[in-house]
Amino acid sequence: MPYHVNPPDPISYIGHVPHLNRMFRPDYIALPIDIDKEPRMTLRAIFSRFCPDRCRVALLLTLSFLPNTIVNAQPLDFTLADLDKQTVYLSDFRGRWAVVNFWATRCAPCIMEMPELQAFYEENQWRAIVIGVNFEESTSDHVGLFVKQLAITFPIALSQGKPVPGFEVKGLPTTFLISPDGELVDTHLGTVNADMLNKRLAELAK
Repeated sequence: MPYHVNPPDPISYIGHVPHLNRMFRPDYIALPIDIDKEPRMTLRAIFSRFCPDRCRVALLLTLSFLPNTIVNAQPLDFTLADLDKQTVYLSDFRGRWAVVNFWATRCAPCIMEMPELQAFYEENQWRAIVIGVNFEESTSDHVGLFVKQLAITFPIALSQGKPVPGFEVKGLPTTFLISPDGELVDTHLGTVNADMLNKRLAELAK
């Protein structure tokens, strides 16, 4: 489940847990969350405190970029296979901004943001590349079916559910913005859209 932190302010979670629909009356809760706590621990605390018998927790997420605070000794790179079993090297795209999006076919927000990533890619191919990294144990045929249905033309790589060194993924979707020099600039947990990405590149160009 994606979550969002907008420092320095606390976050409010208002959301939706669909499988509880038949069990609980629809009450809604919004409360500040300690951004330093593990998200799973936070959700357990919400249920134990606010949902004794009859309630439904809904989580409505407002999203923005988190500035990266990690200093990388080396430019980021990875070597992954694409849908055609060809090797994708992140370093091949040096000289352009790289938007690296970790996603999964089972993740509804991931699927919802794909058209926005495609729109950004089509508009910005001269200065940016989008790479979708499928972060699940799925075959290339399974992932390829989703990509075809969504009319995605930017590169799709497969991690087979394994961590990719240098990219800390705590939830899906997660998007990393990499500078033309290979430096990790921003990390965003949650959905993105083309306007958000364009605005961020404009800010970085100043």
